[in-house]
Amino acid sequence: MQSPAGVGGSAPRSLVLMLPGQGSQFASMGVSLYESDERFKSALDDFFDAFGTGALRLRDEWLHGESQNLGRGSIAQPLLFGINYAAGVVWLEDLKNADVTLIGHSVGELAAAVLAGAFDLELAGALLNRRAQLLDAAPRGGMIACRAAEETLRQHLGVLGGSAVLAAENADNQCVVSCAEEDLPDTLRYLGSRRVTCMRVAATEPFHSPLLRPAAREFEEFLSRRSHLLAPTGLPMVSAYSARKISDREVTPASFWTRQMAEKVEFWEALRGNFDSGSHTFVEIGPGTVLSMAARRLPSVRARLSTVITTMPRHRPEPEQWRSLRREVAESFG
Repeated sequence: MQSPAGVGGSAPRSLVLMLPGQGSQFASMGVSLYESDERFKSALDDFFDAFGTGALRLRDEWLHGESQNLGRGSIAQPLLFGINYAAGVVWLEDLKNADVTLIGHSVGELAAAVLAGAFDLELAGALLNRRAQLLDAAPRGGMIACRAAEETLRQHLGVLGGSAVLAAENADNQCVVSCAEEDLPDTLRYLGSRRVTCMRVAATEPFHSPLLRPAAREFEEFLSRRSHLLAPTGLPMVSAYSARKISDREVTPASFWTRQMAEKVEFWEALRGNFDSGSHTFVEIGPGTVLSMAARRLPSVRARLSTVITTMPRHRPEPEQWRSLRREVAESFG
């Protein structure tokens, strides 16, 4: 891993904090940080308080539940939000003098919005609670990570038919397909027969597909009644829904924050369009390595002009690594 200071030890002109979404979750994610870092624990407890009814069950599922339950969006998504949010609070406190831009993937975008100031934690808790209810009632389905170009997958899915759609383009040659539960076996079999390397994503809902549009409409109605609580962001934020920096006028329509549940994630376009020139340090502050692997495919990273840092990977001791990486980045950008 390169030094966060970048090439030659001189600080790059921007720091990009990345917040992951569904598929990045894993058993015990962030638990050791919750047990060892008071700021992280306090911020995550604040989220559980804001979440309200069901928070105790959610917390218990995270600390003591079965790992397979983390595939359910009604459990994984609020937990991913909370861990992303808590990590963001700590990182931003340590980086208060740095030039920071936020970017989130799916539910990670909602966490980025709170950290950027688009809405407060109380509203976020209510939103995540309602979102969880809607996901419990949504059609069953799943997502498939594919090693293939977007256009290639579109052609295959056009021949296959059924409910399968392109749900996300995360990086060059890395896409996600979403479909109804009954179509999952045929979709996996067909793509495999076309020599597309595939892997099931840990999800029990067809995220970012038309199958979730009814849930997204209800979600939009819920937020629309509270749209007066939305505000311009105080920190720069790039949206993986629109693939551009969020402007003040984009913040207030409830649809901007709710329809992405049923629309394609443009994470790769957001990275390329906003961070493909100059030098940057990309830090994935939430669980997993999905966004870090995507950022490593950027030309500026491959040319060693930019750096990618992963902070909460699976199967590695978190607290010591987390503290040392934060300290190193903060010193580079302080």
